[in-house]
Amino acid sequence: MNTNLENKKAVVEEIKAKLSKAKSVVFVSFLGTSVTQDTGLRANIRNTKGEYKVYKNTLLQKALEEMGLEGTEQYLHGTTSVAINYDDEVSISKVISDAKKDNDKLSIKFGILDGKVIDDKYVEMLATIPTRETLLSKLAFLLKAPMQKLAVGLKAVADKKAE
Repeated sequence: MNTNLENKKAVVEEIKAKLSKAKSVVFVSFLGTSVTQDTGLRANIRNTKGEYKVYKNTLLQKALEEMGLEGTEQYLHGTTSVAINYDDEVSISKVISDAKKDNDKLSIKFGILDGKVIDDKYVEMLATIPTRETLLSKLAFLLKAPMQKLAVGLKAVADKKAE
């Protein structure tokens, strides 16, 4: 068998392995992005324990088809990089969305969330969701408020009976 074909099959298997382990994936067009902007984006993605890689569109398409993900052909043209996060569903969307604000040449093509293809608008919507820590602190505050009101009420009743 041709070594080039073997290399391509290995890359397709690598893509499939990474995408199947990922919690969320964002496919990005980076045409016209400067080296400085790209380096900053890569560093921000690494900070979220994510991964950023450039693959050939044909290999990406082959891997996506083998995974049963349909409807991606329309997005896989031009330059395509893949931002992958294995820990949570929203952090990679936030990083890409923030980078897009600073770099008008960067654009979101589509994403994958929970094994389903999502469009660029859905990826942008994910970026607006607060972080897990923020949501947990809001939940703690909401749970604390009724207990605090109950404690104040009980203290007022106790003080009134003491009079």
